[in-house]
Amino acid sequence: MKKILDVVSKDYVTLLEGMDVKEAMKKVISTSTDETLIDVLYIVDSKNKLLGILDLKDLIIARSPMKIREIMNVKYHHISEFDSIAKAIDTIQDYDQDMIPVLSKSKTILGIFTAEMALNMLADETLEDYHRLASLSEYDVHSKPISRSKKRLPWLIILLGLSLITASVLSIFESTIQSVILLVLFQPMILDSAGNISTQSLARTILVMNEDPDAKLTKFIKKELLVGFINSVIVSLTGFLFSLLFLYVFENGFTEANLQISITVSMTLLVALSVGALTGAFIPVTLKRMNVDPSVASGPFMTTLNDVISLFIYFSLATIFLV
Repeated sequence: MKKILDVVSKDYVTLLEGMDVKEAMKKVISTSTDETLIDVLYIVDSKNKLLGILDLKDLIIARSPMKIREIMNVKYHHISEFDSIAKAIDTIQDYDQDMIPVLSKSKTILGIFTAEMALNMLADETLEDYHRLASLSEYDVHSKPISRSKKRLPWLIILLGLSLITASVLSIFESTIQSVILLVLFQPMILDSAGNISTQSLARTILVMNEDPDAKLTKFIKKELLVGFINSVIVSLTGFLFSLLFLYVFENGFTEANLQISITVSMTLLVALSVGALTGAFIPVTLKRMNVDPSVASGPFMTTLNDVISLFIYFSLATIFLV
């Protein structure tokens, strides 16, 4: 597992706070190469302790005899050498920074983490995880068709078998579906929404687990569940408006029956999406404790589980309120 110091850049420029701006500009010019990151300059003392930062454009417009300490910014965001790469990526994103310094416990500057590094790592991580989710972690584009088929076929068969569980749920509520056939119109919206929020939570959880396998995930899971609940409330209210508008346009306007269906859809979205966020966070953690690779097994298992739960909630509420 890579640590933050394994990926930082050493190509940056430091200046002393007592430098005249003219002297500082000469140093930037003389020490910079094509690879040097000079958009932000780092102000240090004689022991390389970071005191502040300075944008290159501010140095360019400054005039001698001004000193660096007069124009530097003493408020800045930074990353600790003990932080995970996942936290470094979050910090870059949260504060919308192009680059951010990595500091030691004594505030000595050790390197620079950039937005480009964060983007590349996210792209690599996403590609690797989605390959593994499809059981393609060792996929070879030059392998023979039979070899490729052997790697994909087990998951297709497993998913085929698991889909029977979903069919069983539908058969249980067959009478409800026959009584209120309009319920079928909103089934894809509910399943897709629950799947989307669960996938978001799953991807975030796997990323954190891969970056820091020894991390305590309790705080992270609580945060994910809160985010999931907030999004569930907003989506459920939006789903109510969308379904009501849809029924108004295509199914006889604002009737009491259409209002009840819209309320049922909204309540289902609230519960199903909350459960989806829960499964996305807990399933990979649970599988890891069972010594099962969460990147490989989480996706198919989570998809089927969310479909079953969402349909059960939907048609149970429909049976209670509409039949």
